[in-house]
Amino acid sequence: MTDAVAATAEDYSHDEELWGHPKGLYVCFTTELWERFSFYGMKYLLLLYLTKYHLFTDEMGFEVLGAYAGLVYALPLIGGMIADRFLGMRKSVLFGGILLSLGHILMAVEGYQAVFYAAGTTLTENLTLASGEILTAGTTLADDILMRDTAALKVFYFALALIVMGVGYLKPNISTIVGKLYSKEDPRRDSGFTIFYMGINIGSFAATILCGWLGETFGWKYGFGAAGIGMIVGLFTFTYGQKFLKGHAEPAEPEKLKQNFLGPISLEWSIYLLSLPVLGVLWLLVQHEPVVLLTQNVFLVIAIVGLILYSMVHTKKDQDNRTAYTVAAIAALAGIYAVGVTLGFIPGSEDLAENVLYGSIILIVGFVIYGFMTHDSAEFGRTVVLMILILSTIVFWALFEQSAGSMTLYADRVVDRTWGNVTFTAAQFGALNAGFIMLLAIPFAALWTWLAKKNLEPSTPVKFGLGILQAGLGFGALVFGAQFPDQAGQVAMIWLVLAYLLHTTGELCLSPVGLSAVTKLSIGNVVGVSMGTWFLATALSETVAQRIGKMAAMASPGGEVTDSASALGTYTELFSFLMWFGIGMGVFMILISPILRRWMHGIH
Repeated sequence: MTDAVAATAEDYSHDEELWGHPKGLYVCFTTELWERFSFYGMKYLLLLYLTKYHLFTDEMGFEVLGAYAGLVYALPLIGGMIADRFLGMRKSVLFGGILLSLGHILMAVEGYQAVFYAAGTTLTENLTLASGEILTAGTTLADDILMRDTAALKVFYFALALIVMGVGYLKPNISTIVGKLYSKEDPRRDSGFTIFYMGINIGSFAATILCGWLGETFGWKYGFGAAGIGMIVGLFTFTYGQKFLKGHAEPAEPEKLKQNFLGPISLEWSIYLLSLPVLGVLWLLVQHEPVVLLTQNVFLVIAIVGLILYSMVHTKKDQDNRTAYTVAAIAALAGIYAVGVTLGFIPGSEDLAENVLYGSIILIVGFVIYGFMTHDSAEFGRTVVLMILILSTIVFWALFEQSAGSMTLYADRVVDRTWGNVTFTAAQFGALNAGFIMLLAIPFAALWTWLAKKNLEPSTPVKFGLGILQAGLGFGALVFGAQFPDQAGQVAMIWLVLAYLLHTTGELCLSPVGLSAVTKLSIGNVVGVSMGTWFLATALSETVAQRIGKMAAMASPGGEVTDSASALGTYTELFSFLMWFGIGMGVFMILISPILRRWMHGIH
């Protein structure tokens, strides 16, 4: 091991600090700020770009956004494992940054704008179809025709694949580097992470305001291009600042990376080269959302059932085969359900991925019921509570992540975005979440501390319930505001602002305590698996969110919805469902919180 790698956080001198913290913190802060700038700069433009420029239907746009977002939140699990076992964090961040920069640069390749020809249109010039057939000028069209730049779309999908893989390598490791800069006993550790996470929100806020304005005002390529420039700045910042990391981000076994793996090619370069064919897989996946959802379902169920099984075996009372027999019986029930749905004698969805999800619920519930019949240990109870909390986060994030989907289209189509002489773009409303977090994060932290001193701080399950409840109330603000449209059928923007405020306060109740709950409730030697399960649930919620958004999909020939009143009614119907669902699930979590707290066996 090199001397640099052997360095510890205590080796920092005051000359190597800036404003009371290691200089490496500000390297990570700036890198993450620009990475989040690039990510959020394109996220809120994505659905608008697809539906208004390439004239995707709402359903098609939601599917691309769902597949992309689901993969973006799933790949960091693999990227973190590769960094831990092989590359180290510094090399992973650099490789991820390069991939992200390339991806964002390619996002600016927009091609020609799609053109819609309605049936009955008489052509004024020759039109060459994708099949090669030429329709001459003067032809009256019998059917609708939509002309898209398929070559540009192929580049677009490859850009998304590069971004997904880049985030996978960079995102989990930049946060880990921050933790390495401090010893576990360092009192500056929490404030260091606070500074780091403020960088995330600054990047998100600035990007959504700037890129959202450039993309919708001057052209999509300018919005995406600005996001790409941000990532390149972040990459150069990290490259320049590597010396301030003091070896904490280096691979655990640097000599192992130099060993031959693929013939004469070293292990390190083999990892880079083997990532290239994976890009091809990701290129296909971002175009096939059902495959992404199905895969997420399967892996999440395996993880949850595996953890419950582990806790059962780890704490079982008797050395008999009851667990094995029960596993087989419950698996058989889930199998019978799947076969019954396929053959049609059991009601179910036409979508395979959704049927797998329903069967998975049966499987999980069966294990939990059996577990409590045969186990009463603290470890088993805590594991079950953790799984319930993880599953509840799917509900919260599926509601919360309407922001880049249905809420963005809502802002574009039915919200009066004018304030005085200023007209905001639909994408810019996404900045509200980051802005409210910057305003409210410290007051919320102080509130929990104040309540704790008075023994009034809510338990973790209650906080989760409050978070989901507020997400539902956020949609309630939109439903209420929809009762007061103007003469054009548009709604005042204040209701959308209020929705974002309630979603943000909900996030502050749930998100900060979530990862802490994982570390406190999971069995010691499977904390990593539990953490991975948490992030798998987050990834699934991203895809589920866009499936929910499709419930309000509507026709938009030419990329515009002309009937605001009809669109308002469609979105209000969706938001009403989300309001009652969020409120119901939030109240349910609060009602069962005494039971969950008892199963937590003393963990707050």
